[in-house]
Amino acid sequence: MTVKQPDYIASLAPYVPGKPIETVAREYGLDPEKIVKLASNENPLGPPEKVTEVLREKIKDIHYYPDGGAYYLREKVASKFNLDPDWIIFGNGSCEIIEYCAKALLDYGEHSIFSEYSFAMYKIATLASNHGYKEIPAKDYRHDLDAFLKAIDDKTKIIYIANPNNPTSTMIKGEELDRFVEKVPDSVLIVLDEAYYEFVDNPDYPDSMKYIKDWRKDNVLILRTFSKIYGLAGLRVGYGFGNPDLIQKIEKVRSPFNLNLLAQEACIAALDCEDHVLKSKEHVKKEKACVVPEIEKMGLRVLAEEGNFIAVDTGKDVEEVFHNMQKKGVIVRPLKGGYNMPTWFRMSFGLREHDEMFLNALKEVLT
Repeated sequence: MTVKQPDYIASLAPYVPGKPIETVAREYGLDPEKIVKLASNENPLGPPEKVTEVLREKIKDIHYYPDGGAYYLREKVASKFNLDPDWIIFGNGSCEIIEYCAKALLDYGEHSIFSEYSFAMYKIATLASNHGYKEIPAKDYRHDLDAFLKAIDDKTKIIYIANPNNPTSTMIKGEELDRFVEKVPDSVLIVLDEAYYEFVDNPDYPDSMKYIKDWRKDNVLILRTFSKIYGLAGLRVGYGFGNPDLIQKIEKVRSPFNLNLLAQEACIAALDCEDHVLKSKEHVKKEKACVVPEIEKMGLRVLAEEGNFIAVDTGKDVEEVFHNMQKKGVIVRPLKGGYNMPTWFRMSFGLREHDEMFLNALKEVLT
């Protein structure tokens, strides 16, 4: 007899990450050294040098279990953001905290709300915990917060909002988000996923910390990550801020030792590397100014509002473009599956030579 999987799991489409360089090299017979990956919003500058030094030093200790409560990292983050340590939760990437919210808070018959064209993990986390969802149609690839409010009913428990939004790069302004947070019932958790907040230049970007510090909103959880600006994607560390009572509710489903020893030490060191943060942000700003106009010259629509990535509409089946670009050694992220954007791909900025290679490949593929 074959072991049967529950229907709510069988119906799930697995999350598809950006394709690894090694896989493309094998599939197309290419030299891995001549392939550029711009598919996963990674930091092309890599991690801070101080982090690599700490990792070399601490590798000798990996026969020990890590600190299950991440005490020193928690203290460091708390000091940086002027919060008490019990206002902080850590995850194996912010994806894990997104899953924890669904596991810890959704009860039978309850559902989550999120936007069309938003991070795929919101749907996966909800369905994987055997609960329903409402996907709100976007307005020109932007969150329609008025429609969110209309969709809330007595079975709504969680609202996931990415700001800036992945993969469309669109941003919700402060005044708009303020009005929304004020109107959402206290019984509904608002998860503000701010994985790319360090890259934002717009002065109208919301100060989300005021919701928990000044407004004392017990139903707001703010998510951040070490993956993007700090260049630590491979170590998988996300963190969240919220009222201690909310944090304790979510902590009940946290896996033991979910942050490995090296990841904790690396993040402690990274928090001292503000120069790396500024350098990374400036690099993205410079590359965006070079790349976006060149794509627009090709007659393509580009969404390039905020973040270290952009979304590009090819006007044709993106899978064809995706595969042809791989043959030229350039990996982007097609948005056909999982995001229902059949002609779009997302690319994150690399080094100057990587982005030149991307532009040349795109021109050749489209012509």
